[in-house]
Amino acid sequence: MCRALAIWVRCYVYPAYQSVADPNIRQKFETAWGVNLDDKPGLTITEIMDGPIRENQGNVYHRGKSPLSEPDANHTIEALRKLDFLVVQDIFMTETAKEADVVLPAVSFAEKDGTFTKYRTSCPEKCAKPSNPSGRASWTGG
Repeated sequence: MCRALAIWVRCYVYPAYQSVADPNIRQKFETAWGVNLDDKPGLTITEIMDGPIRENQGNVYHRGKSPLSEPDANHTIEALRKLDFLVVQDIFMTETAKEADVVLPAVSFAEKDGTFTKYRTSCPEKCAKPSNPSGRASWTGG
């Protein structure tokens, strides 16, 4: 099950908002990616944040959009404070980063090479970074 608060993944859809619950779509991605995929949708951000509150434990590596921008910020702050360990990677010292045990530098899309998928899943032309950024594009290998 996806617990991907760390990268703000929508764990209930595949690329282009194709439903995880649809067996035909799942089969298409299993074939393309060469893996077996779970037929259950992952957790929403609210469900992810319920975990630390309910279990009073957990570790999160978060990068990107702040979960404090969600509708119930107080719920999120309570959850972040109950985590055993929180790592935040961001280009700014956000309110989420202020709650972190460790803050890693990041770079913006303008400082990376490659093709990017926009929020609405369209793909613009390939971009080239204009300079040598001080942060890392990804601490997870990308």
